[in-house]
Amino acid sequence: MTAARKLTLCALFAALIAIGTHIRIPTPLLPLTFQTLFVVMAGLVLGGKLGALSVCVYVAAGLAGLPVFTGSALNPTFGYIVGFIPGAWLAGYIAERFEPKFMTWTLGAVAGIAVIYAFGIPYYWLMSKYYLGNELGAKTLLVYFVIMPLPGDAAKSILAGLAVKRLAVFFPDNFTWKR
Repeated sequence: MTAARKLTLCALFAALIAIGTHIRIPTPLLPLTFQTLFVVMAGLVLGGKLGALSVCVYVAAGLAGLPVFTGSALNPTFGYIVGFIPGAWLAGYIAERFEPKFMTWTLGAVAGIAVIYAFGIPYYWLMSKYYLGNELGAKTLLVYFVIMPLPGDAAKSILAGLAVKRLAVFFPDNFTWKR
């Protein structure tokens, strides 16, 4: 695959992440966005390095002032956005290293989202405590930032696995990590 095609796919996934930010599906627990779906799919399709690069493009666009974030860097949820980069990388790393099949891609998406949680939750706690002056307890963090979003993120992981499985059939040459 040519360098121009790889960069085009990176830009495409950066745009999909930006679009996914603004697509909201109301649910009884939390609104569901497609941001994390496109983040892990970037890694699964492009591989670890290019998937992370596509997320870096998205983050750089937001930090430059383009309206791709729902908040700002001072927003307590910005840690999730920071976690998108290693989350995409890990999903891509798993896709590169293991047999290309639905279960691999789904587990790669789960691992990527877990990394996003690992960055987002501590950042949220720190910003709440030291910037907003509102300390949250461990139970509150667990309920609101793990248990409540878990069903939606599990569904997005399965959807990512299914989507990548379909893309692998129809566009096998677009998987930059394929040998």
